Amino acid sequence: MTVQKKTAEGPITTEELARTPEENEIVRQQMADEIASYLQHGGAVTEVKQGHRADPPRKPENKYGSRPI
Repeated sequence: MTVQKKTAEGPITTEELARTPEENEIVRQQMADEIASYLQHGGAVTEVKQGHRADPPRKPENKYGSRPI
């Protein structure tokens, strides 16, 4: 099993991994309610193409031998 990580609040907890399907449905409903509220208050959702990156990869920098002895 691979380790899953959250982006904002830290790693996924044991309690979150042990949720029942009913608890998952409650969480989904809460998220749907929050999204609906966000949209009602003028929020917007933008669909982003799969694979799109905000910061494209840069060419690696060669720093070998750049410091004086």
